[in-house]
Amino acid sequence: MGKELVQLSPQKSEYAMKTPFKVLLLLLLTLPAPVQAQFTFTTLHNFGATYRDGYAPLSDLVLGSNTLYGTTASGGTNGNGTIFKINTDGSGYGILRSLTNSPSPEGGMVLVGNTLYGTMYTGGSANNGSIFKIDTDGSGFTELHSFSATVPSVFGTNSDGNRPQGDLVTDGSTLYGTADYGGTNGNGTIFKINMNGLGFTVIKTFSATFLGTNNVSGNPLASGTNTDGAVPSGGLVLDGSTLYGTTYHGGTSNGVVFAMQTDGSDYTVLKYFSCLNDKLGIGTNSDGAAPIAGLALSGDTLYGVAVGGGAGASGNIFSIKTNGAGFTNLHEFSWYSDGAWPRNTLLLDGSTLYGTTGAGGISNKGTIFMVLTNGANFAVLKNFDLIIGAQCDSKFVVSSNTLYGTAVNGGSKGSGVIFGLTVLPQILSDGRFGIQTNAFGFDFTGISNQTAIIECSRSLFHPVWLSLQTNLLIGAPLYFSDTNFSQSPSAFYRIRSP
Repeated sequence: MGKELVQLSPQKSEYAMKTPFKVLLLLLLTLPAPVQAQFTFTTLHNFGATYRDGYAPLSDLVLGSNTLYGTTASGGTNGNGTIFKINTDGSGYGILRSLTNSPSPEGGMVLVGNTLYGTMYTGGSANNGSIFKIDTDGSGFTELHSFSATVPSVFGTNSDGNRPQGDLVTDGSTLYGTADYGGTNGNGTIFKINMNGLGFTVIKTFSATFLGTNNVSGNPLASGTNTDGAVPSGGLVLDGSTLYGTTYHGGTSNGVVFAMQTDGSDYTVLKYFSCLNDKLGIGTNSDGAAPIAGLALSGDTLYGVAVGGGAGASGNIFSIKTNGAGFTNLHEFSWYSDGAWPRNTLLLDGSTLYGTTGAGGISNKGTIFMVLTNGANFAVLKNFDLIIGAQCDSKFVVSSNTLYGTAVNGGSKGSGVIFGLTVLPQILSDGRFGIQTNAFGFDFTGISNQTAIIECSRSLFHPVWLSLQTNLLIGAPLYFSDTNFSQSPSAFYRIRSP
């Protein structure tokens, strides 16, 4: 006596709830959230068919119309990586440019008009990285800035920064970005530059770190401590004249969340991540450690991930207000069941966050997950493996109802993949699933601007599906309610896309 889930057509995201109403007591199912959700994983391109093809896509994709643009860290004609394009249906893969001088592009590009702007982690005149632009047809490649030599080499100091890794952001005329290292203290910089290559300016230099013992916890920290953070790997988010970002190291223990103005003023630490509970710098804490990714912004709330710490020592998802208040631990990863080491900036769609982990999950090759912005309804959408791809290091971009990303390793050639994950409408098994105030109902969700149709049939023997509700999805839970549920001894509900 209760409710039965009936699987229908996975291709159309159809599934049904059978609800007998001859009894007064309804036994609710304990179902994972989302309930039997349907997700279609598609490989758009396998890297490594030829050396010229490129391999190891490390950076985020950028979407322009129906075309995806990205980079590989290796391969290409010169063995130094590529800039590529591919259509969202998997057709039209092409190399815009094979790179030279060991550039290793790791940061995502930004598209303005028909021009892509990005950074190289190495290369340039001093092999400390550069800022470039290239037109979407492959013409007009120009180096806008080459980061200067450091003393001593590699991780020393200089005037402008070294090893830019985070994505660039723009207000339409100026580019803003970060360099992991370099600057006058060797702990990284925040810079701006006009889109024509003029006016390069360092607007923040991170301070020196104390290389030794954390005076609060007694933990030896290889990265050291300071007041403002160190190694800003995650890139920036721009809101008006305010930049928000993270540092991977520094602060009082394990990195910071910060805010500052685009003119370099009012630098403020919004959050210091706390120390870990062991002597090796690897362990648990209450709030996460080492936020290596950038942030997502909605209204007055920032969302991010930390690659380590948390109750499972596997990282976490967090939110914090833009004034530094209200830090909330939304989800702590536990390695095998849900993934570990989230490294990428979250994609925010309505009130749903999508992201990836670099490890953990069934095959220990990472996962794709979703979670609501209040921390509810966390779900693993896909487990990576060496067959479909492993170690996703890119933030998702979304087109229609499909998330697009890259995996650094795996695939048919072992050199990484470009993939799409189609997310169909799904029912959530939260507290509103079942009979509520003399009506049967449930929450449902999906990617914004997609149509969801809820239908009902009184039998599956010769089903006659009647449309009860049609909604345009908003990336946040919507509610379905059937006040006529008790007029039949049983009812079957399904949710589908057109």
